[in-house]
Amino acid sequence: MRRNQIMKSQGLAWRSAGEGPLLLLLHGLGSSSLDWQAQLEHFSDDYRVVAIDLRGHGQSLQEGPFDVGTLAADVVRWLDEQPEPAWVVGLSLGAMVALELALQLPGKIRGLVLVNGFSEFLLENPREQERYAQRLKWLRWFGMRPLAWWLGRELFPGSELAQMRRTFRQRFCRNRKKVYKALLDALPGWSARARLGAIWQPVAIISTTHDYLPLAKRVEQFAALPNATVHNPRGHHAWPAEDPSGFNHLLQRILERH
Repeated sequence: MRRNQIMKSQGLAWRSAGEGPLLLLLHGLGSSSLDWQAQLEHFSDDYRVVAIDLRGHGQSLQEGPFDVGTLAADVVRWLDEQPEPAWVVGLSLGAMVALELALQLPGKIRGLVLVNGFSEFLLENPREQERYAQRLKWLRWFGMRPLAWWLGRELFPGSELAQMRRTFRQRFCRNRKKVYKALLDALPGWSARARLGAIWQPVAIISTTHDYLPLAKRVEQFAALPNATVHNPRGHHAWPAEDPSGFNHLLQRILERH
Protein backbone atom coordinates (compact mmCIF):
# COMPACT_ATOMS: atom_id res chain seq x y z
CA MET A 1 0.00 0.00 0.00
CA ARG A 2 1.45 3.35 -1.00
CA ARG A 3 1.62 6.08 1.61
CA ASN A 4 3.10 9.55 1.93
CA GLN A 5 2.92 10.84 5.45
CA ILE A 6 5.04 12.61 8.06
CA MET A 7 6.42 10.41 10.82
CA LYS A 8 8.64 11.33 13.78
CA SER A 9 10.96 9.47 16.11
CA GLN A 10 13.93 10.45 18.30
CA GLY A 11 13.95 14.01 17.02
CA LEU A 12 13.81 13.13 13.31
CA ALA A 13 10.89 13.66 10.94
CA TRP A 14 10.50 11.90 7.61
CA ARG A 15 8.13 11.30 4.72
CA SER A 16 7.53 7.79 3.44
CA ALA A 17 5.86 6.33 0.37
CA GLY A 18 5.62 2.86 -1.13
CA GLU A 19 6.81 -0.58 -0.11
CA GLY A 20 9.87 -2.59 -1.12
CA PRO A 21 13.65 -2.10 -0.88
CA LEU A 22 14.62 1.00 1.09
CA LEU A 23 15.57 4.14 -0.86
CA LEU A 24 16.69 6.91 1.53
CA LEU A 25 16.79 10.55 0.36
CA LEU A 26 18.83 13.28 2.10
CA HIS A 27 18.32 16.96 1.20
CA GLY A 28 20.74 19.88 1.01
CA LEU A 29 21.48 22.72 3.42
CA GLY A 30 18.42 24.83 4.27
CA SER A 31 16.03 22.47 2.50
CA SER A 32 13.83 19.62 3.69
CA SER A 33 12.16 16.37 2.72
CA LEU A 34 9.65 18.42 0.68
CA ASP A 35 12.31 18.73 -2.03
CA TRP A 36 11.98 15.01 -2.78
CA GLN A 37 8.25 14.86 -3.51
CA ALA A 38 8.79 14.00 -7.18
CA GLN A 39 11.04 11.09 -6.16
CA LEU A 40 8.62 9.88 -3.49
CA GLU A 41 5.93 9.69 -6.16
CA HIS A 42 8.08 8.23 -8.94
CA PHE A 43 9.92 5.47 -7.06
CA SER A 44 7.20 4.37 -4.62
CA ASP A 45 5.87 1.76 -7.06
CA ASP A 46 9.03 -0.30 -6.54
CA TYR A 47 10.68 1.01 -3.36
CA ARG A 48 9.97 2.10 0.16
CA VAL A 49 11.07 5.70 -0.37
CA VAL A 50 11.95 7.71 2.74
CA ALA A 51 12.93 11.39 2.73
CA ILE A 52 14.32 12.56 6.06
CA ASP A 53 14.48 16.08 7.49
CA LEU A 54 18.03 16.37 8.81
CA ARG A 55 18.60 17.92 12.23
CA GLY A 56 17.98 21.68 12.05
CA HIS A 57 15.69 21.33 9.04
CA GLY A 58 11.98 20.92 8.40
CA GLN A 59 10.14 19.28 11.28
CA SER A 60 13.17 17.61 12.85
CA LEU A 61 15.04 18.60 16.02
CA GLN A 62 16.12 22.26 15.97
CA GLU A 63 18.81 22.00 18.65
CA GLY A 64 22.55 21.55 18.11
CA PRO A 65 25.22 20.48 17.69
CA PHE A 66 24.92 20.80 13.91
CA ASP A 67 28.18 19.35 12.59
CA VAL A 68 28.03 16.78 9.78
CA GLY A 69 28.97 13.93 12.11
CA THR A 70 26.06 14.68 14.42
CA LEU A 71 23.60 15.04 11.55
CA ALA A 72 24.77 11.65 10.30
CA ALA A 73 24.60 10.06 13.77
CA ASP A 74 20.88 10.94 13.92
CA VAL A 75 20.29 9.09 10.65
CA VAL A 76 22.53 6.20 11.71
CA ARG A 77 20.28 5.59 14.72
CA TRP A 78 17.21 5.65 12.49
CA LEU A 79 18.76 3.42 9.82
CA ASP A 80 20.05 0.92 12.37
CA GLU A 81 16.43 0.25 13.38
CA GLN A 82 15.36 -0.56 9.81
CA PRO A 83 15.04 -4.23 8.80
CA GLU A 84 17.12 -3.90 5.63
CA PRO A 85 20.00 -1.90 4.11
CA ALA A 86 19.31 1.17 1.98
CA TRP A 87 20.37 2.86 -1.17
CA VAL A 88 21.12 6.42 -0.01
CA VAL A 89 20.73 9.46 -2.26
CA GLY A 90 22.23 12.69 -0.93
CA LEU A 91 22.29 16.20 -2.39
CA SER A 92 25.11 18.57 -1.35
CA LEU A 93 25.00 18.51 2.49
CA GLY A 94 22.96 15.32 2.19
CA ALA A 95 25.80 13.76 0.19
CA MET A 96 28.23 14.61 2.99
CA VAL A 97 25.90 12.94 5.48
CA ALA A 98 25.55 9.94 3.15
CA LEU A 99 29.32 9.43 3.17
CA GLU A 100 29.32 9.43 6.96
CA LEU A 101 26.52 6.84 6.96
CA ALA A 102 28.59 4.51 4.78
CA LEU A 103 31.56 4.97 7.11
CA GLN A 104 29.66 4.70 10.40
CA LEU A 105 27.16 1.96 9.47
CA PRO A 106 28.48 0.15 6.37
CA GLY A 107 26.35 -2.95 6.87
CA LYS A 108 23.16 -0.96 6.32
CA ILE A 109 24.28 0.73 3.07
CA ARG A 110 23.71 -0.95 -0.31
CA GLY A 111 25.06 1.96 -2.32
CA LEU A 112 25.33 5.74 -2.52
CA VAL A 113 24.20 8.31 -5.07
CA LEU A 114 25.96 11.61 -4.34
CA VAL A 115 24.51 14.62 -6.17
CA ASN A 116 26.83 17.64 -6.31
CA GLY A 117 28.44 16.50 -3.08
CA PHE A 118 31.80 17.04 -1.42
CA SER A 119 34.26 14.73 0.27
CA GLU A 120 35.59 17.66 2.28
CA PHE A 121 34.64 21.25 3.08
CA LEU A 122 37.91 23.04 3.72
CA LEU A 123 37.51 26.36 1.82
CA GLU A 124 41.06 26.14 0.51
CA ASN A 125 40.81 28.51 -2.46
CA PRO A 126 39.67 32.14 -2.72
CA ARG A 127 36.60 31.33 -4.82
CA GLU A 128 35.25 28.88 -2.24
CA GLN A 129 36.04 31.28 0.59
CA GLU A 130 34.25 34.14 -1.17
CA ARG A 131 31.11 32.11 -1.88
CA TYR A 132 30.92 30.98 1.74
CA ALA A 133 31.61 34.48 3.08
CA GLN A 134 29.01 35.97 0.76
CA ARG A 135 26.30 33.71 2.12
CA LEU A 136 27.21 34.67 5.69
CA LYS A 137 27.15 38.36 4.75
CA TRP A 138 23.68 38.14 3.22
CA LEU A 139 22.46 36.29 6.29
CA ARG A 140 24.01 38.72 8.79
CA TRP A 141 23.22 41.98 7.00
CA PHE A 142 19.84 41.23 5.41
CA GLY A 143 18.30 38.13 7.00
CA MET A 144 16.58 35.01 5.72
CA ARG A 145 14.15 36.51 3.20
CA PRO A 146 16.76 38.46 1.16
CA LEU A 147 19.12 35.48 1.42
CA ALA A 148 16.33 33.29 0.01
CA TRP A 149 15.98 35.74 -2.89
CA TRP A 150 19.72 35.63 -3.65
CA LEU A 151 20.02 31.86 -3.31
CA GLY A 152 16.94 31.32 -5.47
CA ARG A 153 18.58 33.30 -8.25
CA GLU A 154 21.79 31.27 -7.86
CA LEU A 155 20.15 27.85 -7.70
CA PHE A 156 17.34 28.29 -10.22
CA PRO A 157 18.41 30.87 -12.82
CA GLY A 158 16.38 31.78 -15.90
CA SER A 159 12.73 32.47 -16.65
CA GLU A 160 11.93 28.78 -17.21
CA LEU A 161 12.70 28.07 -13.52
CA ALA A 162 10.68 30.97 -12.11
CA GLN A 163 8.10 28.76 -10.38
CA MET A 164 10.77 26.58 -8.81
CA ARG A 165 12.57 29.74 -7.66
CA ARG A 166 9.39 30.97 -5.93
CA THR A 167 8.81 27.59 -4.29
CA PHE A 168 12.39 27.45 -3.04
CA ARG A 169 12.20 30.96 -1.55
CA GLN A 170 8.94 30.23 0.25
CA ARG A 171 10.35 27.06 1.80
CA PHE A 172 13.76 28.49 2.62
CA CYS A 173 12.23 31.32 4.66
CA ARG A 174 10.84 28.74 7.07
CA ASN A 175 14.37 28.11 8.38
CA ARG A 176 15.29 29.73 11.67
CA LYS A 177 18.08 32.24 11.14
CA LYS A 178 19.99 31.17 14.27
CA VAL A 179 19.82 27.49 13.34
CA TYR A 180 20.75 28.06 9.70
CA LYS A 181 23.78 30.12 10.74
CA ALA A 182 24.85 27.39 13.17
CA LEU A 183 24.61 24.82 10.37
CA LEU A 184 26.74 27.04 8.12
CA ASP A 185 29.29 27.64 10.86
CA ALA A 186 29.67 23.90 11.45
CA LEU A 187 30.63 23.00 7.86
CA PRO A 188 34.22 24.30 7.45
CA GLY A 189 36.85 21.75 8.41
CA TRP A 190 34.76 18.64 7.75
CA SER A 191 36.46 15.98 5.62
CA ALA A 192 35.88 12.35 4.74
CA ARG A 193 38.45 12.31 1.95
CA ALA A 194 41.11 10.32 3.80
CA ARG A 195 38.49 7.70 4.74
CA LEU A 196 36.94 7.13 1.29
CA GLY A 197 38.96 3.96 0.63
CA ALA A 198 36.90 2.17 3.28
CA ILE A 199 33.65 2.61 1.30
CA TRP A 200 33.34 -0.63 -0.68
CA GLN A 201 29.74 -0.17 -1.84
CA PRO A 202 28.95 1.18 -5.33
CA VAL A 203 28.92 4.98 -5.41
CA ALA A 204 27.46 7.06 -8.23
CA ILE A 205 28.89 10.58 -8.37
CA ILE A 206 26.54 13.03 -10.10
CA SER A 207 28.24 16.33 -10.93
CA THR A 208 26.14 18.72 -13.00
CA THR A 209 27.56 21.00 -15.67
CA HIS A 210 26.77 24.25 -13.82
CA ASP A 211 27.55 23.30 -10.25
CA TYR A 212 29.72 25.28 -7.80
CA LEU A 213 32.45 22.65 -8.01
CA PRO A 214 33.95 21.92 -11.45
CA LEU A 215 33.82 18.31 -12.63
CA ALA A 216 37.61 17.89 -12.53
CA LYS A 217 37.74 19.08 -8.92
CA ARG A 218 34.91 16.75 -7.91
CA VAL A 219 36.61 13.77 -9.58
CA GLU A 220 39.78 14.68 -7.69
CA GLN A 221 37.87 14.85 -4.38
CA PHE A 222 36.38 11.37 -4.85
CA ALA A 223 39.34 9.67 -6.58
CA ALA A 224 39.98 7.37 -3.59
CA LEU A 225 36.60 5.64 -3.85
CA PRO A 226 37.25 2.06 -5.00
CA ASN A 227 33.87 1.46 -6.69
CA ALA A 228 32.62 4.73 -8.19
CA THR A 229 31.08 5.95 -11.44
CA VAL A 230 30.77 9.56 -12.56
CA HIS A 231 27.81 11.17 -14.32
CA ASN A 232 27.81 14.70 -15.72
CA PRO A 233 24.26 15.76 -16.68
CA ARG A 234 23.34 19.28 -17.71
CA GLY A 235 21.97 21.32 -14.81
CA HIS A 236 22.64 23.42 -11.73
CA HIS A 237 23.33 22.61 -8.08
CA ALA A 238 19.78 21.62 -7.08
CA TRP A 239 19.31 19.44 -10.18
CA PRO A 240 16.79 16.93 -8.71
CA ALA A 241 14.35 19.80 -8.13
CA GLU A 242 15.31 21.64 -11.32
CA ASP A 243 14.76 18.62 -13.59
CA PRO A 244 12.89 15.87 -11.69
CA SER A 245 12.27 13.82 -14.81
CA GLY A 246 15.91 13.86 -15.90
CA PHE A 247 17.13 13.07 -12.40
CA ASN A 248 14.61 10.26 -11.92
CA HIS A 249 15.65 8.68 -15.22
CA LEU A 250 19.34 8.72 -14.27
CA LEU A 251 18.67 7.44 -10.75
CA GLN A 252 16.53 4.63 -12.16
CA ARG A 253 19.40 3.59 -14.45
CA ILE A 254 21.86 3.62 -11.54
CA LEU A 255 19.60 1.51 -9.32
CA GLU A 256 18.83 -0.99 -12.08
CA ARG A 257 22.52 -1.36 -12.91
CA HIS A 258 23.24 -2.58 -9.38
